[in-house]
Amino acid sequence: MKSNFVETLEHTTRKSEPNPPRYDSFDPTDPEQRAQLETLIEQHLSQLLSDPIGVRRMSNAFARDGYLKFGANELLSATLTKLLRQDAYSLLEGHAIRRDVRIQETDLSGRFMSNVIQPDIRKHGKTIPLIYESPSLRNFLGTIAGDELANCWEEEWYLINRLEKVGDTHGWHWGDYPYTVIWIVEAPELEYGGMLQCIPHTVWDKKNPQVNRYIVDNPIRSYHHQTAEAYFLKSDTTLHRVVPLNRDITRIILNTCWASANDRREHIDHGTMTAAFTTPTGT
Repeated sequence: MKSNFVETLEHTTRKSEPNPPRYDSFDPTDPEQRAQLETLIEQHLSQLLSDPIGVRRMSNAFARDGYLKFGANELLSATLTKLLRQDAYSLLEGHAIRRDVRIQETDLSGRFMSNVIQPDIRKHGKTIPLIYESPSLRNFLGTIAGDELANCWEEEWYLINRLEKVGDTHGWHWGDYPYTVIWIVEAPELEYGGMLQCIPHTVWDKKNPQVNRYIVDNPIRSYHHQTAEAYFLKSDTTLHRVVPLNRDITRIILNTCWASANDRREHIDHGTMTAAFTTPTGT
């Protein structure tokens, strides 16, 4: 007998404008529901992959800009995007921790936000861990990047960040790993800040980051995003930040991160991640 979740998913996928299934119906330990979730991801992304010209354009844009934007419900269907967003809201309600720190390895740029870290998402999340693990999603992103995606250090698999106060920001930084998808759970209007800014094709020297030199010497590309959109970032070679909020308003994202299966580095320093997301307010 099929679960309510699977029946609802099958019903909504037959509609042109599906109504998302109930989040509380999903059981991540149910093999049938897990398989159905992966099937929906594969079916959606196979439609994007069926357009070779579109795929080539996406690949070229990602290589050129270190950034690729997906419109609302484009990278995942509306049904799956809704489930991801509901998971993020639920996790923030029960597990958010406030951080206010500056990071030495990025010239003391700030991390002022609340977040939910990987162990809490892995333990209490319903759909986010499965979306991260999806072979279909990794295959699609790998096709765009011209690479094979692999798990990174587990503490960086996924992270939920919420900006909520005037001045909140995720300051200038690079990623430890090359591939990041940012899922926009909730976004403010443009006039309130929270835009992404990028300088692609840069190199992170943790002992001498020279963030201000990169800012002065290179054009800064700015991108505004709406709720339910997503973007793919070449995060290890794209210096980027979130513009500080200029009023008390909410910006929520889910950060998912992958390594390259072809990465031959024997050691990767995770000090900035540890400093930014294990240090509570006031330290």
